[in-house]
Amino acid sequence: MDNSVIVIDDHDIVRFGLETLLADSPHLRLLGSAASLREGLALIERHQPALVITDMGTGDSSGLATVRAVLAAQGPRATLVLSMQDEMLYGEQVMALGANGYLMKERASAEIVPAALAALKGELWMSPRLSARVMSRALKRPRSGAPEERGESALSLREREVLDLVHQGRSTKEIATALGLSTRTVDIHRANIKRKLGLRTGAAVIASGARRD
Repeated sequence: MDNSVIVIDDHDIVRFGLETLLADSPHLRLLGSAASLREGLALIERHQPALVITDMGTGDSSGLATVRAVLAAQGPRATLVLSMQDEMLYGEQVMALGANGYLMKERASAEIVPAALAALKGELWMSPRLSARVMSRALKRPRSGAPEERGESALSLREREVLDLVHQGRSTKEIATALGLSTRTVDIHRANIKRKLGLRTGAAVIASGARRD
């Protein structure tokens, strides 16, 4: 698995701290860092990293505009967003744009490595508080199309078991082992959960796949 990472943050102390944490992990390979969005986009183009960890504000850009620019440059590869802005204000929007996770800077020292590893596996990372809000909104959102039963009441017993384990932050392999299933079967259940709950893009597990703090 490609474990290359690039960091974009205009706060020198934060950037240095992230570099240190990532470089100390034997499971991650830090390619470099940038203090501005412009420098960061150049690094992305040059190295094509598996993961970019970016601040929402980079001096030469701010807010969702920064996130959109990084996501566009990254394409299908993983992106984590750091911010000092309350997660309930921006977290849901960032995840809806396609980011793999939203981390508060105050918790970054404890969460950045596990969040990075989760993102590299295609999982999502949210705090329990943000996760609960996103899931609640998804369950209440009206659906269009065929009159198919939606929401948690539409889930089979096995799908509920899978969803419960996903909420605990379990990986597909761990769920398969716990339930005595193949990983392929677990993937099918997760796809069905995503469809029945009306979630898009990786949010099979919008509140789920994310590892918790």
